[in-house]
Amino acid sequence: MKRILISLSIIGIVAAIGIGGTIAYYHDTETSTGNTFTAGSIDLKVDLQCENGVCGFPLKDLTGDHFFSECDIKPGDSGEVTISFHVYDNNAWGRIGLADVHDWEYGCTEPEEEYPDPTCDSPGDGLGELSQYLTFTIWLDEGSVEGWQCPENKPCEVDSEEGNNVLDEGETILAEDIPASQLIDGWYVLPQEIIGSNTYYVGVKWELPFTAGNIVQSDSLQASIVMQVVQSKSNPDKVF
Repeated sequence: MKRILISLSIIGIVAAIGIGGTIAYYHDTETSTGNTFTAGSIDLKVDLQCENGVCGFPLKDLTGDHFFSECDIKPGDSGEVTISFHVYDNNAWGRIGLADVHDWEYGCTEPEEEYPDPTCDSPGDGLGELSQYLTFTIWLDEGSVEGWQCPENKPCEVDSEEGNNVLDEGETILAEDIPASQLIDGWYVLPQEIIGSNTYYVGVKWELPFTAGNIVQSDSLQASIVMQVVQSKSNPDKVF
């Protein structure tokens, strides 16, 4: 009797193995081919318009272009330009700053000696006083209507004050009457996101106040006005 039971058990195991070998699950496969990743780009272009209409240049990449070239300035003089930011292909954050400042002392005039000017006997770069007295004001020239509605052609019907080379009431001021020496290597970030292919006007005004006096006579200041943009996508903290 025992032998028969053992034989039946063996047959049962073999039968179970045979059944397992015949299982086939339903299946299907789909393949996504040709997946491509292309890096985006950001291209900043700038144009310039002046308050008196006698200077400026059209939209371009800057290659040694200057916004100001002022000779024989005196206390009480001032000037203004309006720069426009144009960003292509992607939205961005923008900022503007002053860098590469050279403040030249060229020697003593008689009024400088009487002021007195302690550095005029030692001419050279970094010894002038213009950077201490020449001030800058920077603002968003967005006009009387909040936001940016006007293209490059001005005035526009929506807001005739946008990009008009004037600091109008209510416009956002980024820096006001700040001496060049305090602007060096400092940055002023545009608070709004720059939307690709839109136009954003930024006014820049310089002024030599009457408080400068004779100490700046014959001195010369040269500097770079730097504009930067960085992607805004995935960058909510405006990291440049």
